[in-house]
Parts: sequence; structure tokens; C-alpha cells
Amino acid sequence: MIKKAAFGAALLFYSLGIHSQSVDKLNDDADFYMETSDYLRAFQTFDKLEKKDPGNAYYKNQKGLCALRLPEKKEEAISLFEKAFQLAPDESSILLNLGKAYHVNYKFDEAIKYFQKYLDTKPDEAGKKEAEQLISNSEAGKAATKTMLEADIRNLGPPVNTKDMEYVPVVSADESVMIFTYRGPKSTGGLMNEKFKPDPNGIYYEDIFISTRNKDSSWSEPMGIPQLNTKQFDAAVAIAPDGQSLFIYRSIEKDSGDIYISKLEGDDWSKPEKLKGDVNTNHWEGSCSISSDGKRLYFASERTGGYGGRDLYTADRQLDDSWGNVKNMGPAINTKYDEDSPFIHADGVTLFFSSKGHSSIGDYDIYYTIRKDNDWIAPVNMGFPLNTTDDDRYYVINAKGSRGYFSSNRVRNGGNGSQDIFTVTPGIIGEKPVLAMVLGYVYGNNIPINAQIIITKKSNGEIIGPFNSNAKTGKYLVALSPGEIYVFTVSADGYKEKSEELDIAKLNKFVELRKDFYFVKDGVAEKESNSLSALLSGLDTLTSVPDSLLKPIVETPTVTPEVNVSKSPCDEFRQLDFSALKGKSLNDPKVYAMLMAIGDKLCADKMIFKVQIAAYRFPKNYKWGHLKEFGVPEIVDYPDKITRFTQGIFNNIHRAEELRQKAIGKGQGDAWIVGFIDGKRYTLEELIMVDFYNKNLTRLNENLQMLKDYIAYKH
Repeated sequence: MIKKAAFGAALLFYSLGIHSQSVDKLNDDADFYMETSDYLRAFQTFDKLEKKDPGNAYYKNQKGLCALRLPEKKEEAISLFEKAFQLAPDESSILLNLGKAYHVNYKFDEAIKYFQKYLDTKPDEAGKKEAEQLISNSEAGKAATKTMLEADIRNLGPPVNTKDMEYVPVVSADESVMIFTYRGPKSTGGLMNEKFKPDPNGIYYEDIFISTRNKDSSWSEPMGIPQLNTKQFDAAVAIAPDGQSLFIYRSIEKDSGDIYISKLEGDDWSKPEKLKGDVNTNHWEGSCSISSDGKRLYFASERTGGYGGRDLYTADRQLDDSWGNVKNMGPAINTKYDEDSPFIHADGVTLFFSSKGHSSIGDYDIYYTIRKDNDWIAPVNMGFPLNTTDDDRYYVINAKGSRGYFSSNRVRNGGNGSQDIFTVTPGIIGEKPVLAMVLGYVYGNNIPINAQIIITKKSNGEIIGPFNSNAKTGKYLVALSPGEIYVFTVSADGYKEKSEELDIAKLNKFVELRKDFYFVKDGVAEKESNSLSALLSGLDTLTSVPDSLLKPIVETPTVTPEVNVSKSPCDEFRQLDFSALKGKSLNDPKVYAMLMAIGDKLCADKMIFKVQIAAYRFPKNYKWGHLKEFGVPEIVDYPDKITRFTQGIFNNIHRAEELRQKAIGKGQGDAWIVGFIDGKRYTLEELIMVDFYNKNLTRLNENLQMLKDYIAYKH
């Protein structure tokens, strides 16, 4: 986020006799762009000024300061500061800037030399402190760049990232929702000046945008959130793990920046309200993160009494939903330099944050620490090249710890120099988080409803929550730490309360569980759903499929189909139980093998399977010639604006798997199976959650006739 602050130039040595109205305007514009971190336009404006007065060291110095923040111009910064120093050798601050230029270009020995020359000029205390810090950064950089972090860092790409600025990603624990900060032509108000008035020479201000994950794991086209965006500074800073509460930063002319909260009510976000209590002060508070139980807030503040200019604090939720008991996180976390952008993982013990202190290699670096025995261990630098000589902040990860998100203006890893959002795989170094993520839906008379979910620790009666299911979708999500038996109490207006237990006292790994709650009244039939205990019973790794997963219904003679799309129908007809697979990822080879073992007996009445070989927003980009031996793909444009390519038509999932493996053998590594019922497309994960709608081959001949009719229609 941008913090408004008065611009103070280190150099005030303008050449005489060049001032005119146009020059004054250019100077005002350049200062404004610097204040608002629009370094490209500031660079361009100082370039115009320098051309009017080539011997002006100040303009060269200011261009150099802009170049430090522009990845494509970092090397140019060195020559700019060298020329500025030749014109003004008495200006010692240029030596400091020249050292910075070498530093951001990873020339750490040269950087240290110029920082030391600057110290030799006996600068004031602030200058001395900065130079000493930069020497420490350079020494840390020399050590850090000797090894490489073993992680896959990638630009998230379109449609989220554009040529404009996207940064500060906040992601729900299940990665279904991403909200981020945007600056560009789509910003509310368009180009505006410092008074937030329309101005063609102004800048774009920050807005909050949202994107949701599609079923094929791509991200939807981002949209601004009109209830949250104003013509001033609006930035997303944190989202509750369940995705139902959003914390935002707002800065107006009257304050230094405060934290607000908005609640998701169906599809709409409520009007943001400033946090009640002691979090916000007359100082800057601009980043935060909330624990999965909703009881503790971690936030950054510039209030007095800390260890440095910006420190990390905690605050506890009070009974009236205000925030109190504010505490500095202490010297294990905070240094005499700045700390910012805390993120507490859903496990409640892993904290990520950024710091200019500790072992930073330059500006902010990303660190993590783990709480053990009520103390935080020494913060660990996430390493190079995740951390660079620039600002590296706003790091968040999913509940599983398998993927992290952050923003950067880097040009490596697919970046273009503008602020973009990147992913990191894996999301955490070392030990993976241990917790249970429980996700489900609440229904009243088979319609999604808003319900309150209170979770209690059976050992001591401590209450976690309350949480609420979304009023429109019925979705809820909670993350629970191991070592406890939890009691879920679910209530909704007009329905009888429900309670169930979940025992994860001995849990030793991350698990995802799916649990739906059904409420009924007025004679409506209640759908069956597995208990939380039953969901957990199948979590141990299985090397084979137990007989309990297969429940025979009736023995029927085998019938050979008359079409060649599936030559081996089921040997016997069974209704299958997929409880042990629910909530698990089919990306896990063992889980997928379990499905295929069951699927060998799966023949679904009025259901067909196809192999999806590609999904593209721009289908012309996909060439399928390497798979032509398997037939011409069926190409369908879907409402989500994604075009999907499929091959084959099967009434047996095992036959579909055979084609999938052949496609993979031809280099189509992302081929996967999808199901269709009455023409509607379903992923295998969706079908597992509903036991494939309990379909079987009680009417095999009808099924084969449907396949014949479908083939005749297509050909």
C-alpha cells in the first residue's frame, strides 16, 4: 500500500536561471509521482527536466532514485549517480545512492565500498544508520546468493496479472478466492491528483479486485468490488481463512491509514467499518492477518514505543467484537528496522512476515517463524531468489502449505517489471503444517442457508468461532489444530440444532475433510451425509481398496455392449461407497489409484466419461495433432469463457483411464477424466462427493442405446 508522506529531497542544488512556469509544473508533477510511488512517470518527468538543464545534478540524482525502483532501469542507475557525483562531488548523499545502485544490481563488494566512503564523510545519525544497515544487507546478500532456494517461482499470469499493477494477494485457506490490490485504468475515478480530483496528469489510485478459482484450477477474470472501492486509497490486506471476512486498508487526507473490515453477505461485501478498539491509532496501521479461530489479530503499526519505525503487534478479540490487549511481538520478531505484512497460517503456529532487519539482503525480505512452547523461534529467511534486493512482501500460503503467493516488480520468473502476483511451490520450507481443514455446505430443506457454527474443544470447553455459512451458497470452512476432540454445533433459524464430534487428537498430517449439514422441516426428506467421525476413519494411507468400500446390491449376468466405446462393462452391479476418497486430492497418485480400483467396477447409468485433453481461454493456441490417432476432439465453449477439448466416450471409467494414459504417453501430461450426466459436465471430485449420484447399470440396454444415440448425433 502507498503511504502518503511529504517528499524531502536530499539534494537541493538547482541550476539558476532555468525556472519558468512550465519547469515549475514539471517539478511539481515529478514530486507528486515520487510521493505516490509512480516511479516510471517520475523518471520520465525528471528526464524532461534534465534535457532542459543537462548540467543539473539534482535531476540526474532523482532519475537515479527512480531507476532503483524500475527493474528495467536498475543498471542505468549506476551511471546516473556517477554523473551526478561528477557534477556535485561535495554532495555525499550521492555516494550513498551510488552504493544502493550497485547493491540492487547484486554487485555487493562495490556497494560496500561506496557505503564505506559515505560513512567516511561523517554523515548525521540517520545517514550513518542507513549506511550501516545497507552494509549489513550487502554482506547478507553475498552469503544468500551462494545458494538457491529449491522452489518453483512463477508469474501467476493472465487474467489476474496485466500490464497494470496487481499486488498484495490475499487467499482463502482452500484457495477458492483471491482478492488483491489493483492500480490502473480500471481504478475508480481514473487519473486523479493528490486532492483526488480528475487530472489527466494525475495517477491511478488503489482499488480492490476479486478473482475466484475455476474448477479447472484457472482463475476467473478479476472484477472490482464496488462496495469497497472509493476514489481514494483502498487496498486488500487480509482475508479470514473461511473467506467470509475481509480486512482492508484505507488512507484519506485526514489520517495516516487505518484497518477496516467488511463481511461477505451472500454475494455482496458489507460497507467497510473501521476496526473497533485499540488497533487503529493516529499513526499508520496498514497490514494484518487473523488467526483461523478468529480470536487474534496480527498487525503492523508505526505507533510509538516499538523497537523500530514499524513493528508487528497482536490484539485479541473482545466480547463486544472490539480489539484490545494490544502487545508488541517483542525482539524475537521486531528489530530496530521495519517489519511488515504479517500472515498467520491456519495452523496457528506458523507466522510469515517481512523485515528490513534480521538477515535481509535488501529492503524487505520474507521470513517465517514457528511458535514452540509459547515462544517464537528465530525467524528464518526464505532465501534467494524468493527474496531479492528489492521489497519482497505480502506473502501468504494455502492451508496445506503446498503453494505460496506474493507480489513483486521483478523481471525474472516471468515478471515484466510492473507489480505482479507470483506463486511459490512449495509454500513453506521444512516441516509441513498439521491441521484439519473442514469444508462443507449447510442446507435447509435442500436449499443453501446461512447457519451459525460453534466449535468447542471437548477437553476444556473452549469455544472457537462462531463461524457462519454463506447465505447464498451455504459454504463454510474451518481449520482446526490437532490434539483435540472438537464438537460442532450447527444452528439455523427455524431448524433443530445439530451437534457432531470430530476427533483429531492423534492427527499427524494435513487433511481435508468434506462435511455437509442438512436441516429439514415440514416433511421434507433428509439427505444422508457421513458423520465427521466417518470422514476421518478413511484418512490413513491405504495400499488396497477394502471390501467395505464396495456394497453389493444385486448379481446380474454380464452383457456385452454393441458399441466399441467400452468393451468391458461391469462384471457385477454394485452401489459404491466413496467415503474414504471424499475431500482428498486426486493429484495424489495413491488416492487416484484407489479411485481406479473402485472404478473398475463403476458403470454408471445414463452417465458417460470423456478424457479432457485441454482447456483454453484462447483455443486457437492449442494444437492437438499429437493426439489425432485417438480421433477428432470434441470442442465446446463453456459459460465460464473456457473452451474445453475432450476425446472418447465411455460408460466405464476404467476404459476412459486407458485413453487418458495413452494421451499422457503422447505428451499430454494434463489429461484428465470428466463425467457427463444429461449433458452436464462434472469433475471426478464433484462426482465422488455425491457418490456418483448412486448410479449403476440396472438398465444397461438403455445406457447403451443412449451411447449409440449420442454417437449418431455427434457424427
